[in-house]
Amino acid sequence: MSKPRPVKTTMASMSIVQEIKNQNGATLADLTESLNYGRTTLYNHLSTLQQEELVTKCGQEYHVGLRFLELGEYARNRRPEYTPAKVQTYRLAEATNEEAMFAVEENGLMYTIEYVMGDANPSNPEAGSQFIRVGSKYHMHNTAAGKAILSQFSPDDTQSVIDRHGLPATTDRTITDEDELRVELNRVRERGYAVNDEELQQGFRSIAVPVLGVGDDVIGAFSVGGPAYRFKLTQPRLDDVYETLTTSLERIDETMRHDQ
Repeated sequence: MSKPRPVKTTMASMSIVQEIKNQNGATLADLTESLNYGRTTLYNHLSTLQQEELVTKCGQEYHVGLRFLELGEYARNRRPEYTPAKVQTYRLAEATNEEAMFAVEENGLMYTIEYVMGDANPSNPEAGSQFIRVGSKYHMHNTAAGKAILSQFSPDDTQSVIDRHGLPATTDRTITDEDELRVELNRVRERGYAVNDEELQQGFRSIAVPVLGVGDDVIGAFSVGGPAYRFKLTQPRLDDVYETLTTSLERIDETMRHDQ
């Protein structure tokens, strides 16, 4: 069988949707200026996307349609393990009063599929990382959740992720060397948790543990984090958070085995 060729019309539609998202709403003129497509081609794509309820039009601006919410919710809940993981995320946020999330890997990238902020006080301008939310996508090598999952990968699978996405730096603390990353992953396996010491975003730290399914396949990672000035990666805070994460692992394991 010959190698499949990408369908250009599908790629065009997806790039249009992505650009609408990037611009937080865009007119036909905006898209004509920012994308390498003719006005008529763009109009035809937008009309089709609008017909399928994947984009909606408000005045002259196009916006991403709520039908993606339906598709996203299906994707978020398609595996039965995700539901008990979401429950434990809420419990983690309540127990630690920090930001808690459950993230999974797909195609070598991380996606947050549940996020709960322990301190949801709107009067606190620094409450919440401001860059993590449900649906956030990011690399694996510079996050606690990503390194926790990578620690369960085989060397070949880890190399495949590196070959596909590289090790780009997002702060001056990001690990960008393959050998250094492998040493870090060995350390994660030995101690049972991974840390993010301002490697993804300056001023944000977190700790994460891998979540394993009944067959010991990794299904995701629990992570707890917060502002660097408050969330210290030192004792006894580190042990306290790790103990709370371990409790969540025990609870989800018990739930999955009971439901099997």
